[in-house]
Amino acid sequence: MAEKGAHLTGTAYIKPSIFEIIAQESLASTLEPAFKKILSFLVSFNPERYGHILQWADEGYLIFNAFLQRYYLKKYSASFSETFYGLKRVAVVDSQLKGNLSHKQQIVSLILIVIFPYLKNKLAQLSSRYKLEEVDGLTSRERGQKFFRKCIVKGHSILSITYESLVLYNYILYISEKTVYPLPLLRLLSVSLTYADAQTALTITELLRKIKYNSFTFGDGWNIFQRIVTGFLELGAFFLQFVSWWTQENYDMDIMSLPAPPPPKVPNVAQRYKGICPLCLKSHHIKTVLMVSGYVFCYQCILSEIRKNKRCPVTHYPAKEDDLIP
Repeated sequence: MAEKGAHLTGTAYIKPSIFEIIAQESLASTLEPAFKKILSFLVSFNPERYGHILQWADEGYLIFNAFLQRYYLKKYSASFSETFYGLKRVAVVDSQLKGNLSHKQQIVSLILIVIFPYLKNKLAQLSSRYKLEEVDGLTSRERGQKFFRKCIVKGHSILSITYESLVLYNYILYISEKTVYPLPLLRLLSVSLTYADAQTALTITELLRKIKYNSFTFGDGWNIFQRIVTGFLELGAFFLQFVSWWTQENYDMDIMSLPAPPPPKVPNVAQRYKGICPLCLKSHHIKTVLMVSGYVFCYQCILSEIRKNKRCPVTHYPAKEDDLIP
């Protein structure tokens, strides 16, 4: 307990654990998908009138994130996700954690927190689009355009691998106590993370006393409003973390953003088995879909067939019991 509270003295700082560093990074990565989902939900009430707003979702989040992070950096000397885990940023001088951030460090911190993820996301989107267009045969035949697209795709892969390798290498150095910087971007700023000081808040008793003696000021009201708003944001962040853990949703790829392929033509053999099991030629008993081919069988019919021949009896595609969906 004494070691944990040493940062409260103002003369010593404690390095947060690697788990807290990774957790706050994970939380920061969930804010953008959450913002876009909320925006999509609001637009869905009148998509004809407001549907065009979705194409500016990245820029909308950029503005929202800039205001959010500026408030937290100014008030708590930390980003939103760092504040949620009780962390703050401190300046590093000669590999020692010395104190509060300078004005320049706050400005550059805001730029890196807001602009770096935006540019990283835009590059990933552009690379994914070029890959899909190449698969669909929609690439330009001009030599300059082909070279530019190739540079974007290859450059994104190289930069992603390089950055993730640097992050992993920095984690190893941080765990082994060979550096005070938990992340590469913080190293560029000569900034590290430590535990934040305890925040004093206006209690209900003090609030009632101020109201009783007419000493309640506009500043007190503004502080209460800020606490309510930030409290809702932090509660929402906790809910996001819980939902992310519960569903294990993949935020890196939005399947709905991919172009919808045309429906395949139904072959004659499929029409022949419409409403009946292709094996027993009778009405289905416990309808079961074979994922590899899409045909519907009776459960007992297809189960014995798969166990025996390990393939679809209609298309002869290789199959196993895990491919059956009752």
